[in-house]
Amino acid sequence: MTDEAIGYAHAMSELDEILSELERDDLDVDVLAERVKRASELIKLCRGRIARAQEDVDRIVTDLESFGASSSDET
Repeated sequence: MTDEAIGYAHAMSELDEILSELERDDLDVDVLAERVKRASELIKLCRGRIARAQEDVDRIVTDLESFGASSSDET
């Protein structure tokens, strides 16, 4: 599954798993670097999804405000 196909909830779940692994004392150093790299990728993905969602919400609110303003102008 590519990162673009991963949903926000899935990415957060994977981040939780990585965090649990990182908290263990027996994590191999080579694995540690890979897991930290993956966590960084997932964090970027989540931030991007949040930013896009915020833009969508802002656009919807602006559209609703414009609709409300034009509706009150017509009355």
